[in-house]
Amino acid sequence: MAFNLDLLAQKVGLTPAQAEGLLVLFDQGIDNRQLSITTGLAKSILDDFREGIKPYLLPSSEKTRFNSRGKQWLERFSPQPFNWQRPFFGEIPKGLDNIFSQYKDRRQRVNRQLDQFRAIRETVWDRAALMRERGDLKNRRLLFLGDADWTSLAVAYLAQARRIFVVDVDQGVIDNLKAINQENNFRIEFLKHNLASPLPNHLLNNFDVVFSDPPYTLNGVYLFLSRSIEALDKNPASKIYFCYGQSDRARERTLKIQDLISRLGLLIEERRPRFNRYHGAVSIGSSSSLYINSITKKTELGLIGYFKKPIYTWQK
Repeated sequence: MAFNLDLLAQKVGLTPAQAEGLLVLFDQGIDNRQLSITTGLAKSILDDFREGIKPYLLPSSEKTRFNSRGKQWLERFSPQPFNWQRPFFGEIPKGLDNIFSQYKDRRQRVNRQLDQFRAIRETVWDRAALMRERGDLKNRRLLFLGDADWTSLAVAYLAQARRIFVVDVDQGVIDNLKAINQENNFRIEFLKHNLASPLPNHLLNNFDVVFSDPPYTLNGVYLFLSRSIEALDKNPASKIYFCYGQSDRARERTLKIQDLISRLGLLIEERRPRFNRYHGAVSIGSSSSLYINSITKKTELGLIGYFKKPIYTWQK
């Protein structure tokens, strides 16, 4: 090949092993819509890498494939597959998979004004399975601040939680979940509510675990974490799960998130990079990290009352 693969990898922000892994996927002819979901890499990185090997690829189509020249080189190079690190907690239970399939045509389209991107069903299952593995389901009270992904359904399917409550600003999300909840006797509770307004009193200090996938802005994360702290029963076993993603070319944004978590007195117990995979959201690699936080003696409310600042990415 006329270029050095390691140098190309360095130029676009990949490790040599990741670059080889992409060559393997291209050789298999992966669908371009699936590429970000599989790798967790931002569209800009993938585009730059493809541009770097353009002479060895077939013309653009739905799949990225090597031409005859590229295939000849691959035979000599023998690239190795790369583990793209999507967490795996076993196959989705058949009953839960049937629920997702049965109701998929009744779901409303994602609302980009609310920064909605839908997680793939494997991610929804992995979230519930991880919480079960960590002991955060059995006899626990769970609050979901927004649930366009239907993670509450996966938790309800496992039938371990003492209480499951969903708060969402989107009436369509509430209506979808309510119908499934009623038809499957899941006993999930619901409230349409804008988190810019304080939580109702009956939700304050009343949950063991809060899960959210907020808008990926500093204000958005601040608002959702603040409401999460409001809702938690302040005991050492309380947990806050939340998601946040950015392009690998904008990692400095995560520093502000880490600083925010510290200022609120929360402890990051665990951060799982690229845990969540999404349909769309290619600018951040169709993926985001999952943060698992616990409270400390220094945990305090960052927000009291109403929040009037913009929180969505389109408002920046």
